[in-house]
Formats: sequence, C-alpha cells, structure tokens
Amino acid sequence: MHETPTVFLIDSDPRFALVVDMIAAQMKINFKQFSAAEDFIAAYTRESAGCIITEFRLMGISGIELQNRLNTDQIGVPLIFATAHAETPVVVQAMKHGAVTVLEKPVSELSLWDAVQHGLARDQKVRQIDAKHSGVRKKLAKLTSKERQVLELIVQGNANKTIARTL
Repeated sequence: MHETPTVFLIDSDPRFALVVDMIAAQMKINFKQFSAAEDFIAAYTRESAGCIITEFRLMGISGIELQNRLNTDQIGVPLIFATAHAETPVVVQAMKHGAVTVLEKPVSELSLWDAVQHGLARDQKVRQIDAKHSGVRKKLAKLTSKERQVLELIVQGNANKTIARTL
C-alpha cells in the first residue's frame, strides 16, 4: 500500500504555515505543523513518507540540532530550511549535512513548491533503496553457514576452483 506523503512543517509562523498548507493541498499531500522540533520527534515514525520544512531558529532544539539528531539516528527524511536568518556559516553547515535546500523568507511559492517536490522525490528514492536492501538482508539471513562461507569466498574474488579446494 502506497502512503500519501506528508509535509512536516516545524515553524510557529501562522502565515508561513498557511502557505505551506496551501501548497500541500495543491500537491494532494498531507500537511502537519509542529511549533517545536521536540514535538515533531515525538510524533514522527520512520514509516512516515515525506519531507520536513523548518527554520534554523526554533524554541527548544534548533533546526541544525534537529538535522544532526536525524542524521545521528539515521532518519533520512529530507530537510528543507526556510529561514529569515540565512547566515552563511549555518547555511553551509546545513547543506554539508544533507539539507535539500535553504530558502530565504519571504519564500516564493514556486521555490517552495520546487523544494518540496525535490524533497519528496529524494524521500521516495531513499525508501526504494531501503526496500531493496531489506530484501537482500532477508535473503542473506536465509543462507546456511556453508552457503555464507561460499559467498564470502566469492566476494573476496576467488575462482570456483580455489573455493572448491578451500572448502
């Protein structure tokens, strides 16, 4: 079953929330707003497809701290920063750590639309790769110890004759 993606907005600005909600409605995707990163972290599950739009400056943990926590926990949900405080060192750090983009407020609807599209495409690609990896892990788990031994020798680049002699 294919889940409808969600745009998760972590920002307390009601006017910006209206713009993001309108764009999500036009894209026919879900919209959820959080005023603090801690609220998002408490509510988010890895199964939730979508992307995050957030500000650098938040009450509680900052947008950069949220990005670091998501990276540490290996949660690959794409992150878009929309900020009125686009200081170069912070922007560079955000981009180095995998942000989709950093948009300066006031954000044009077209730029925001494009960023969300890019974030959703990235999320879908990551989820497809994760599904393939999960399938491979399941198949590897079914191997007998002897089959695993053969596989390890193959991966090392040994020829069939060498593998046969070794075993």
